[in-house]
Amino acid sequence: MVAVSPQGVPVSCRMFPWLLLALSICAHPGTAVSPAVSPAVSPAVSPAVSPAVPPRHMDSVLDILDALESPARGGSPGAAAALGRALGVCRAPGCRAVLGEPPGPPERPPALTPGQWQLLTELLRHDPAAPALGAVLAPDGSTVALGPLLAGIEAGLRSAGLGRPLPTLDPPADPLLAVTITEALGTSFLLAHRGGHNATALGPGGCWEDVENPQNYTLRGPPSPVPDPVAIGAMDGAVLGARLARGPLPVAELLRGYYGTRNGSGAGRPPSSYRRRSFGALAGQGRLEKEVAAVLELLRTLPPTSELLRDMGTQEVAAVAQRAAREFSERYVECPAIVPRCLWGARPYRGTPALLQPPLGSVFLHHTLEPSQPCLTFGACARAMRDMQRFHQDTRGWDDIGYSEERPRPGSLGWMEAGEVGQQSRWRPAQAGWALVQQMLV
Repeated sequence: MVAVSPQGVPVSCRMFPWLLLALSICAHPGTAVSPAVSPAVSPAVSPAVSPAVPPRHMDSVLDILDALESPARGGSPGAAAALGRALGVCRAPGCRAVLGEPPGPPERPPALTPGQWQLLTELLRHDPAAPALGAVLAPDGSTVALGPLLAGIEAGLRSAGLGRPLPTLDPPADPLLAVTITEALGTSFLLAHRGGHNATALGPGGCWEDVENPQNYTLRGPPSPVPDPVAIGAMDGAVLGARLARGPLPVAELLRGYYGTRNGSGAGRPPSSYRRRSFGALAGQGRLEKEVAAVLELLRTLPPTSELLRDMGTQEVAAVAQRAAREFSERYVECPAIVPRCLWGARPYRGTPALLQPPLGSVFLHHTLEPSQPCLTFGACARAMRDMQRFHQDTRGWDDIGYSEERPRPGSLGWMEAGEVGQQSRWRPAQAGWALVQQMLV
């Protein structure tokens, strides 16, 4: 399968300068809108990297959290979240209404090395025109924006009684969902509504130049205010914030248990690989629609967004919320996460591929030649994909790997974007068999 750039008109900071300034989207870490420079591919984000700066991997973030939370160094479980907000995690009006105004600019904590401090500031106080600078590669192969993740963690800790209590919002809205997903989702679809229904409101995803030493991340199409890393960080922030609300614990410990370390643990799939299922249980489409509508009504009372929503009636706001919840749920909850070819290190396609044209009339299910053990780590799954592609191209003489999507075996880490050469066999399963396949997909 060949990746196709999302269709629609990208919403950029140049298109609605007054609107984006009002919504603080252009300055919100991880949810900023990059200017569209190409109809197909966004430029690679290439931050200046010194040898002392750790790679943009979740392991580097865990090392930073360990240092900030160490009692021997004067740390505490809430130190990382508070520092993150001081660096710019929460700048949108709804987030400020929940978590409060950010403190003044911080100085480097003595517990962090200069390289760690540089990485943290680049991740959380980056150029608003380059949202990918706020993301890191997680052990499950996903790319996670730290902004909504840390906002959800702070909301969860404060709900559990660590720090100042969260305010009661009027109109009422769920504070955890507001700071992680519903404000970003509502404002993104509000922009799309204002710009025409074909405007891009979600995605795209992207690829790291080197997954072993992640530094540069490239979006694979015109950016929206909620690219995939922001959506993933928001889901993780909501899931982990809800966990912390039941009782605080060290954030580094929580994240290490959720994401695993390095390229995953061979002991089993990390909980982060089930984020879509976990988020769906926390905020199904119906609840998400209700909370997006609630946060838009909250924004109606907050300057400067009150001016933007003044001419919109309740039914129009409800329609925006309904579309936002439906499209987000379809893309990020109901459909499985698929690791793109560029992340598992695919060779180029030999020849010119034929693009699939949805809707598809049929689906082909095909097993590999030899049964394999479940690959429980991102590195193991990537190696399995490269091995299959090498066999199909070098031994079989095919143009590419013989699958559109591949999951090496039930129980494996996840689905990989493969290729399309038309070598599949046809099979139409019985209804019970197809139901089982649908369960396997997510």
